[in-house]
This record gives sequence, structure tokens and C-alpha cells, in this order.
Amino acid sequence: MSLGARLNKRVLLQVRSVAQDEAGEPLPAAWVNVVADGDGKLWAEVRDVSGREFVAAGATQNTVLTTITIRHRGGIAAAMRVLHGADIYNIEAVLGRDGRQLLLMCSRGIA
Repeated sequence: MSLGARLNKRVLLQVRSVAQDEAGEPLPAAWVNVVADGDGKLWAEVRDVSGREFVAAGATQNTVLTTITIRHRGGIAAAMRVLHGADIYNIEAVLGRDGRQLLLMCSRGIA
């Protein structure tokens, strides 16, 4: 299947902003969209690879490993996150496939 046919979801790629006020004091970190054009969304393939459930401190915890494929672009780093609908995916690793696409190894996280 061609890359264009697989990229059938719209996602937001975000990075934490590092801003300062007039006095040079750091402002609370906020997430801002990496792509400023249009609605800021990229075409992507979002696929859950694995999941596990475990008990920690008496509460059930879930972890899901998801791969997100996007067209190749520079500047993508593990400190970023991807939003797809109501889901937040923390980028754990960025794998350059072939110069045409990037594979983002993500864990489903919280804000």
C-alpha cells in the first residue's frame, strides 16, 4: 500500500514552549503546535502495537505502545507529543525510515 493511502488520520504535533515574561522569569510551560499553517494538522497512520496492564500501588495501570507514521520532516524529537482526537501520545523515539517517512514510537500518555 502506498504511503499516501496509509496516512489517513489527522494529528497535531506539539512541542513544549519555553517562554519568559518581561522580567526574564520563565512562564509555565505550554504545548504549542509545531505546524503553524492552516489547522496545524499532519496526515499520519496511527497503529497500536502492544499493550499491557499491571498493578502498581494498588491501582491498575495500562500502557499502550503506538507507532505513528508521518511524512519525513526535520526537527522531530522525543520531547514532543502527538494529539489524535482525545488521545495524547508521548514520543519516545523517532526512527527515520527511508528519507520519505518517520516512524514515531509513542506511549499513550496524559497531559
